[in-house]
Amino acid sequence: MDIKKDCIVKSSIAPLYLNPSFKSELVSQALIWEYLIVLEIKKNWFKVKQWDEYISWIHNSYVLNIDVYKKNNLNNHNKWYYLTKSISKNNILLSFGSCLPVIKDNKDSDYQILLPDLSKIKLNKKNLMSCDNALSMKEILKYAKNLIGVPYLWGGKSSFGYDCSGFIQSLLRLKGIKFPRDCSEQINSHLIETKKSNNFVLGDLIFFIENGIATHVGMYINNNKFIHASGQVRINSIDKKNKYYCDKLSKLDYEVYRFKNN
Repeated sequence: MDIKKDCIVKSSIAPLYLNPSFKSELVSQALIWEYLIVLEIKKNWFKVKQWDEYISWIHNSYVLNIDVYKKNNLNNHNKWYYLTKSISKNNILLSFGSCLPVIKDNKDSDYQILLPDLSKIKLNKKNLMSCDNALSMKEILKYAKNLIGVPYLWGGKSSFGYDCSGFIQSLLRLKGIKFPRDCSEQINSHLIETKKSNNFVLGDLIFFIENGIATHVGMYINNNKFIHASGQVRINSIDKKNKYYCDKLSKLDYEVYRFKNN
């Protein structure tokens, strides 16, 4: 494939690896239409950087040359929409949070969407949200609860499998927050600060610490419950009086952070 410096993800979900090999560790994922910057090429593998600055390796079978993006005049940000519901029908599989180009308003209940292979599909407008419309934390919570039961997947960043930090990052992106990929980087983000009281509110993040390193993260949905990906997307608490109490997590050290503008 003639790759210059950038490429586009053509599959619904693309696996990203630590090293240029299918035997390597899965470290993250990229979703359809995601724009990747190519840093290095090794045979059929590309070392790429994502929108969140995360660097990993992808096999070239999952991507297309950037020309498909340019030739179809897809640079207009206002025409890009987030998918707010997983889609699985008519041989189409799309994850919640996918960013898709709308090429036609059908003036009814549907938008016409362009796929990277240049095929076109119709999606209900109620399942799409303009990328310019940052959600409130209450709206984020609604979508988060819709994902309860999605299985845990190490390196997962789609509604068919999340890891803990991928789940939190994917939710915050819908609010317009560019949050780091991994727990160890998230806890050091300049966007958050240590919570100085126990009055936790919707959107506060709880990081669990092992051997001085943040290894797990969840998002508070009220003063004593948080949603996170552990085994599956679920709600838990470290309050012994709460019915969602999790004994395993309560035994770990933890720190709670809030967003500076929350």
